[in-house]
Amino acid sequence: MPTALKEYTRLPGKKKNFLIGYYELWLGHDHLLYIFSRFGIEDYKRFYFKDIQAVITRKTTKGKIQNLVLSIFCILFSLMALYFKGGWSALNWTITGLMAIFLLINWLRGPTCVSHLQTAVQTEKLHSLYRLKSAIKIMNKLRLLVEQAQGILSPEDFRKTEVKISAAKLSAVQTETADLPPKQIGKKVHQFLFAILILDSLATCLDFFYNHVTITLFGSIISMAACVLVIMALVRQHRSNLENSMRIITWATFAYLGINILIGYILYFVVVFRNPEISHNQWEMIKAISRMSPNDSTLMMSFYIFSICSSLMLGLSGLIASRR
Repeated sequence: MPTALKEYTRLPGKKKNFLIGYYELWLGHDHLLYIFSRFGIEDYKRFYFKDIQAVITRKTTKGKIQNLVLSIFCILFSLMALYFKGGWSALNWTITGLMAIFLLINWLRGPTCVSHLQTAVQTEKLHSLYRLKSAIKIMNKLRLLVEQAQGILSPEDFRKTEVKISAAKLSAVQTETADLPPKQIGKKVHQFLFAILILDSLATCLDFFYNHVTITLFGSIISMAACVLVIMALVRQHRSNLENSMRIITWATFAYLGINILIGYILYFVVVFRNPEISHNQWEMIKAISRMSPNDSTLMMSFYIFSICSSLMLGLSGLIASRR
Protein backbone atom coordinates (compact mmCIF):
# COMPACT_ATOMS: atom_id res chain seq x y z
CA MET A 1 0.00 0.00 0.00
CA PRO A 2 1.58 3.33 -1.02
CA THR A 3 2.40 5.81 1.73
CA ALA A 4 0.33 9.00 1.64
CA LEU A 5 2.42 12.10 1.07
CA LYS A 6 1.91 15.23 3.12
CA GLU A 7 0.49 17.98 0.94
CA TYR A 8 2.01 20.79 3.01
CA THR A 9 4.92 21.13 5.41
CA ARG A 10 5.02 24.03 7.84
CA LEU A 11 8.19 26.07 7.59
CA PRO A 12 9.98 27.46 10.65
CA GLY A 13 8.80 30.82 11.90
CA LYS A 14 5.47 31.98 13.27
CA LYS A 15 4.79 35.66 13.80
CA LYS A 16 1.92 36.97 15.90
CA ASN A 17 0.13 40.05 14.71
CA PHE A 18 0.06 43.18 16.89
CA LEU A 19 -3.30 42.42 18.51
CA ILE A 20 -4.78 39.26 17.03
CA GLY A 21 -3.80 36.53 14.61
CA TYR A 22 -0.53 35.10 13.40
CA TYR A 23 1.36 34.47 10.15
CA GLU A 24 2.72 31.14 8.90
CA LEU A 25 4.46 29.79 5.81
CA TRP A 26 3.69 26.31 4.46
CA LEU A 27 5.59 24.51 1.73
CA GLY A 28 3.64 22.75 -1.01
CA HIS A 29 4.97 20.62 -3.86
CA ASP A 30 5.00 23.55 -6.32
CA HIS A 31 4.23 26.65 -4.27
CA LEU A 32 4.45 28.48 -0.96
CA LEU A 33 1.27 28.93 1.06
CA TYR A 34 1.18 32.09 3.18
CA ILE A 35 -1.49 32.05 5.90
CA PHE A 36 -2.82 34.76 8.19
CA SER A 37 -5.07 33.25 10.89
CA ARG A 38 -7.27 34.96 13.47
CA PHE A 39 -10.34 33.78 15.40
CA GLY A 40 -11.05 30.83 13.12
CA ILE A 41 -10.67 32.91 9.94
CA GLU A 42 -7.75 32.26 7.60
CA ASP A 43 -6.48 34.24 4.62
CA TYR A 44 -4.42 32.34 2.05
CA LYS A 45 -1.90 33.49 -0.53
CA ARG A 46 -0.11 31.12 -2.88
CA PHE A 47 3.24 31.87 -4.49
CA TYR A 48 4.22 29.35 -7.15
CA PHE A 49 7.92 28.62 -7.48
CA LYS A 50 7.82 29.39 -11.20
CA ASP A 51 6.59 32.94 -10.42
CA ILE A 52 9.00 33.89 -7.64
CA GLN A 53 11.56 36.44 -8.79
CA ALA A 54 13.33 37.14 -5.50
CA VAL A 55 13.16 36.63 -1.75
CA ILE A 56 14.78 39.61 -0.05
CA THR A 57 15.89 39.51 3.58
CA ARG A 58 17.36 42.49 5.39
CA LYS A 59 18.83 42.39 8.89
CA THR A 60 17.24 44.87 11.32
CA THR A 61 18.15 46.33 14.70
CA LYS A 62 14.79 45.48 16.28
CA GLY A 63 16.26 42.55 18.23
CA LYS A 64 19.07 44.69 19.63
CA ILE A 65 16.60 47.36 20.70
CA GLN A 66 14.45 44.74 22.42
CA ASN A 67 17.51 43.40 24.25
CA LEU A 68 18.48 46.92 25.29
CA VAL A 69 15.01 47.70 26.65
CA LEU A 70 14.83 44.40 28.53
CA SER A 71 18.31 45.01 29.98
CA ILE A 72 17.27 48.45 31.21
CA PHE A 73 14.17 46.98 32.86
CA CYS A 74 16.29 44.29 34.51
CA ILE A 75 18.62 46.91 35.95
CA LEU A 76 15.79 49.17 37.13
CA PHE A 77 13.81 46.41 38.83
CA SER A 78 16.93 44.91 40.40
CA LEU A 79 17.83 48.32 41.87
CA MET A 80 14.30 48.67 43.21
CA ALA A 81 14.54 45.16 44.67
CA LEU A 82 17.75 46.12 46.46
CA TYR A 83 16.21 49.32 47.79
CA PHE A 84 12.87 47.97 49.04
CA LYS A 85 12.41 45.36 51.74
CA GLY A 86 10.03 42.51 52.37
CA GLY A 87 7.26 41.77 49.90
CA TRP A 88 8.10 44.63 47.55
CA SER A 89 11.66 43.37 47.25
CA ALA A 90 10.44 39.86 46.41
CA LEU A 91 8.04 41.25 43.81
CA ASN A 92 10.77 43.28 42.12
CA TRP A 93 13.16 40.33 42.13
CA THR A 94 10.44 38.21 40.51
CA ILE A 95 9.91 40.81 37.79
CA THR A 96 13.68 41.04 37.30
CA GLY A 97 13.88 37.27 36.87
CA LEU A 98 11.08 37.27 34.30
CA MET A 99 12.73 40.10 32.37
CA ALA A 100 16.04 38.22 32.45
CA ILE A 101 14.35 35.10 31.05
CA PHE A 102 12.76 37.11 28.23
CA LEU A 103 16.14 38.71 27.54
CA LEU A 104 17.89 35.34 27.36
CA ILE A 105 15.23 33.87 25.05
CA ASN A 106 15.34 36.89 22.76
CA TRP A 107 19.14 36.76 22.62
CA LEU A 108 19.19 33.03 21.85
CA ARG A 109 16.72 33.48 19.00
CA GLY A 110 19.28 35.62 17.21
CA PRO A 111 19.12 38.78 15.10
CA THR A 112 15.87 40.04 13.61
CA CYS A 113 15.19 40.72 9.96
CA VAL A 114 12.50 41.75 7.51
CA SER A 115 11.74 39.57 4.49
CA HIS A 116 9.87 40.21 1.25
CA LEU A 117 8.87 37.92 -1.59
CA GLN A 118 8.95 39.46 -5.07
CA THR A 119 6.91 38.32 -8.06
CA ALA A 120 6.12 40.02 -11.35
CA VAL A 121 2.93 41.57 -9.99
CA GLN A 122 3.47 42.13 -6.26
CA THR A 123 5.83 42.32 -3.33
CA GLU A 124 4.62 40.57 -0.19
CA LYS A 125 6.10 41.02 3.25
CA LEU A 126 6.69 37.63 4.87
CA HIS A 127 5.94 38.43 8.50
CA SER A 128 6.79 34.93 9.69
CA LEU A 129 10.40 35.30 8.52
CA TYR A 130 11.50 37.81 11.14
CA ARG A 131 14.47 35.92 12.61
CA LEU A 132 17.62 35.78 10.51
CA LYS A 133 18.50 32.18 11.39
CA SER A 134 15.20 30.71 10.20
CA ALA A 135 15.04 33.10 7.23
CA ILE A 136 18.42 31.92 5.92
CA LYS A 137 17.42 28.25 6.28
CA ILE A 138 14.16 28.79 4.41
CA MET A 139 15.82 30.87 1.69
CA ASN A 140 18.38 28.13 1.07
CA LYS A 141 15.58 25.60 0.73
CA LEU A 142 13.55 27.88 -1.53
CA ARG A 143 16.55 28.54 -3.76
CA LEU A 144 16.75 24.87 -4.70
CA LEU A 145 13.01 24.60 -5.34
CA VAL A 146 12.88 27.77 -7.43
CA GLU A 147 15.89 26.64 -9.46
CA GLN A 148 14.18 23.32 -10.12
CA ALA A 149 11.06 25.14 -11.34
CA GLN A 150 12.76 27.92 -13.31
CA GLY A 151 16.21 26.62 -14.08
CA ILE A 152 19.56 28.07 -13.05
CA LEU A 153 20.47 31.55 -14.27
CA SER A 154 23.51 31.79 -16.48
CA PRO A 155 26.03 34.57 -15.75
CA GLU A 156 24.65 36.56 -18.71
CA ASP A 157 21.05 36.24 -17.50
CA PHE A 158 22.11 37.14 -14.00
CA ARG A 159 23.75 40.36 -15.18
CA LYS A 160 20.61 41.31 -17.08
CA THR A 161 18.38 40.84 -14.05
CA GLU A 162 20.80 42.21 -11.45
CA VAL A 163 19.54 45.77 -11.83
CA LYS A 164 15.91 44.71 -11.54
CA ILE A 165 16.58 42.72 -8.38
CA SER A 166 18.48 45.63 -6.83
CA ALA A 167 15.56 47.93 -7.56
CA ALA A 168 13.20 45.42 -5.98
CA LYS A 169 15.30 45.39 -2.80
CA LEU A 170 15.12 49.16 -2.53
CA SER A 171 11.40 49.42 -3.20
CA ALA A 172 10.16 46.31 -1.39
CA VAL A 173 8.86 48.07 1.68
CA GLN A 174 7.30 50.95 -0.27
CA THR A 175 5.53 48.76 -2.79
CA GLU A 176 4.15 46.49 -0.10
CA THR A 177 1.40 48.92 0.82
CA ALA A 178 1.46 51.34 -2.09
CA ASP A 179 -1.81 50.10 -3.57
CA LEU A 180 -3.65 49.66 -0.29
CA PRO A 181 -6.30 52.32 0.31
CA PRO A 182 -6.28 53.97 3.75
CA LYS A 183 -8.71 52.38 6.15
CA GLN A 184 -11.78 54.32 7.22
CA ILE A 185 -12.00 54.87 10.97
CA GLY A 186 -14.23 56.78 13.35
CA LYS A 187 -13.05 59.46 15.73
CA LYS A 188 -14.69 58.28 18.94
CA VAL A 189 -11.49 57.03 20.58
CA HIS A 190 -9.67 60.25 19.74
CA GLN A 191 -12.56 62.35 21.02
CA PHE A 192 -12.64 60.39 24.29
CA LEU A 193 -8.90 60.94 24.61
CA PHE A 194 -9.15 64.69 24.11
CA ALA A 195 -12.10 64.92 26.51
CA ILE A 196 -10.08 63.04 29.13
CA LEU A 197 -7.23 65.53 28.65
CA ILE A 198 -9.57 68.44 29.36
CA LEU A 199 -10.85 66.60 32.44
CA ASP A 200 -7.24 66.05 33.49
CA SER A 201 -6.51 69.77 33.24
CA LEU A 202 -9.55 70.53 35.41
CA ALA A 203 -8.45 67.96 37.99
CA THR A 204 -4.95 69.46 38.05
CA CYS A 205 -6.45 72.94 38.48
CA LEU A 206 -8.47 71.67 41.42
CA ASP A 207 -5.35 70.09 42.90
CA PHE A 208 -3.53 73.38 42.37
CA PHE A 209 -5.81 75.17 44.83
CA TYR A 210 -6.91 72.33 47.09
CA ASN A 211 -4.79 69.33 48.08
CA HIS A 212 -6.64 66.15 48.98
CA VAL A 213 -5.96 62.45 48.53
CA THR A 214 -9.26 61.99 46.67
CA ILE A 215 -8.20 64.50 44.03
CA THR A 216 -4.83 62.77 43.69
CA LEU A 217 -6.46 59.37 43.18
CA PHE A 218 -8.92 60.84 40.69
CA GLY A 219 -6.07 62.43 38.75
CA SER A 220 -4.17 59.14 38.69
CA ILE A 221 -7.18 57.30 37.28
CA ILE A 222 -7.60 59.96 34.59
CA SER A 223 -3.92 59.73 33.67
CA MET A 224 -4.09 55.95 33.34
CA ALA A 225 -7.20 56.25 31.18
CA ALA A 226 -5.43 58.79 28.98
CA CYS A 227 -2.44 56.44 28.55
CA VAL A 228 -4.71 53.59 27.46
CA LEU A 229 -6.70 55.81 25.10
CA VAL A 230 -3.65 57.34 23.44
CA ILE A 231 -2.27 53.88 22.63
CA MET A 232 -5.65 52.84 21.22
CA ALA A 233 -5.81 56.04 19.18
CA LEU A 234 -2.33 55.53 17.74
CA VAL A 235 -3.15 51.95 16.76
CA ARG A 236 -6.41 52.99 15.10
CA GLN A 237 -4.94 55.88 13.15
CA HIS A 238 -2.15 53.75 11.66
CA ARG A 239 -2.64 53.60 7.87
CA SER A 240 -6.00 55.33 8.18
CA ASN A 241 -7.70 58.29 6.54
CA LEU A 242 -7.43 60.41 9.69
CA GLU A 243 -6.51 64.05 9.15
CA ASN A 244 -2.88 65.01 9.66
CA SER A 245 -3.81 67.58 12.29
CA MET A 246 -5.36 64.91 14.52
CA ARG A 247 -2.42 62.58 13.93
CA ILE A 248 0.01 65.26 15.06
CA ILE A 249 -2.07 66.12 18.14
CA THR A 250 -2.31 62.44 19.08
CA TRP A 251 1.45 61.97 18.83
CA ALA A 252 1.98 65.19 20.81
CA THR A 253 -0.36 63.79 23.47
CA PHE A 254 1.69 60.59 23.57
CA ALA A 255 4.87 62.63 24.11
CA TYR A 256 3.20 64.77 26.78
CA LEU A 257 1.95 61.74 28.71
CA GLY A 258 5.41 60.19 28.53
CA ILE A 259 6.93 63.33 30.03
CA ASN A 260 4.21 63.39 32.67
CA ILE A 261 4.93 59.79 33.67
CA LEU A 262 8.65 60.53 33.92
CA ILE A 263 8.03 63.56 36.13
CA GLY A 264 5.63 61.49 38.23
CA TYR A 265 8.35 58.91 38.88
CA ILE A 266 10.75 61.67 39.86
CA LEU A 267 8.22 63.07 42.34
CA TYR A 268 7.67 59.58 43.72
CA PHE A 269 11.36 59.14 44.48
CA VAL A 270 11.52 62.64 45.96
CA VAL A 271 8.80 61.65 48.42
CA VAL A 272 10.62 58.39 49.17
CA PHE A 273 13.87 60.17 49.98
CA ARG A 274 12.10 62.76 52.10
CA ASN A 275 10.00 60.18 53.95
CA PRO A 276 11.90 56.87 53.97
CA GLU A 277 9.77 55.58 56.83
CA ILE A 278 6.67 55.39 54.59
CA SER A 279 8.38 53.97 51.49
CA HIS A 280 6.79 50.55 52.06
CA ASN A 281 3.30 51.90 52.73
CA GLN A 282 1.58 52.73 49.46
CA TRP A 283 -1.39 54.48 51.06
CA GLU A 284 0.87 56.76 53.07
CA MET A 285 2.88 57.43 49.92
CA ILE A 286 -0.26 58.52 48.07
CA LYS A 287 -1.24 60.80 50.96
CA ALA A 288 2.26 62.30 51.03
CA ILE A 289 2.11 62.99 47.29
CA SER A 290 -1.34 64.55 47.68
CA ARG A 291 0.07 66.97 50.26
CA MET A 292 2.62 68.31 47.77
CA SER A 293 1.69 71.83 46.73
CA PRO A 294 2.77 74.01 43.80
CA ASN A 295 3.78 76.57 46.41
CA ASP A 296 6.47 74.23 47.72
CA SER A 297 8.96 75.16 45.03
CA THR A 298 9.35 76.84 41.67
CA LEU A 299 9.82 73.41 40.09
CA MET A 300 6.47 72.19 41.41
CA MET A 301 4.78 75.37 40.25
CA SER A 302 6.26 74.91 36.78
CA PHE A 303 5.11 71.30 36.66
CA TYR A 304 1.54 72.21 37.58
CA ILE A 305 1.39 75.02 35.03
CA PHE A 306 2.91 72.77 32.35
CA SER A 307 0.38 70.01 33.05
CA ILE A 308 -2.63 72.32 33.10
CA CYS A 309 -1.68 74.19 29.93
CA SER A 310 -0.60 71.11 27.99
CA SER A 311 -3.69 69.06 28.84
CA LEU A 312 -6.03 71.94 28.09
CA MET A 313 -4.36 72.92 24.81
CA LEU A 314 -4.09 69.36 23.51
CA GLY A 315 -7.62 68.49 24.57
CA LEU A 316 -9.26 71.58 23.08
CA SER A 317 -7.25 71.52 19.85
CA GLY A 318 -7.97 67.81 19.45
CA LEU A 319 -11.71 68.23 19.93
CA ILE A 320 -11.78 71.17 17.53
CA ALA A 321 -9.83 69.19 14.92
CA SER A 322 -12.16 66.20 15.32
CA ARG A 323 -15.19 68.37 14.58
CA ARG A 324 -13.93 69.41 11.16
